Amino acid sequence: MKTIAIANLKGGVGKTTTTVNLAYSLEYLGKKVLVIDLDPQCNCTRFFARVSNQGNTIDGLLRNPEKINRMIYRTKYNGIDIIRGASDAECEDPHLLKRALEHRNKDYDFCVIDTRPVFDTLTRNAFHAADILLTPIKFDNYCRDNLALVEHFYDEYVLEENDGLEWMIFANMVANAKAQRKTMADILDKHNYPILDTCISRSAVVDNALGLYKPVLKHRKNSTVALDYLELAKELIG
Repeated sequence: MKTIAIANLKGGVGKTTTTVNLAYSLEYLGKKVLVIDLDPQCNCTRFFARVSNQGNTIDGLLRNPEKINRMIYRTKYNGIDIIRGASDAECEDPHLLKRALEHRNKDYDFCVIDTRPVFDTLTRNAFHAADILLTPIKFDNYCRDNLALVEHFYDEYVLEENDGLEWMIFANMVANAKAQRKTMADILDKHNYPILDTCISRSAVVDNALGLYKPVLKHRKNSTVALDYLELAKELIG
């Protein structure tokens, strides 16, 4: 199983949107996917499972990692299961999620983890369990400083905690605006960041799909942005 942690220190770059659409695109391509909602806002959970005060959540898993199989729920999509988020999730040990995944009795091709924009112990659980740290970015005026912070954290974390964690970056909400192209060209010219070939287009289709709690590929299959997410999934598979 390949585990992907979707993370950035900046909000509003599309982490949850990426988690939802990447998971669905992987499932569309025939992969079995486990989604883990590590963001206490639980936005990812709303796309795949009912949010209520009943049932098990990520908080229960972090308290009892060996009981992970009780925490996994089916979703309305045959190839996607989920561990639901919890607003009160917290922990002090960054190794609990990795330990839990070792106890699962179901086979998955991919595990996709949604995180919040804080690299605290809860988010570090995702990094410790992951093979890939996938960072969505927007090419705006804050992009350079944002990437420098993530790079600094990544370098320290890999050195101390998980030397097998691979960092990948992709451009999200991409338009043809002149300022955006200039920022993108400047970053690529001056830094050796591991930016993927796939870019996700900016489109109102995404907002419409979010409003309906649907993956874009489910909402508007032949749209440009739906095809972008498919290409992102293929690039990560390949």
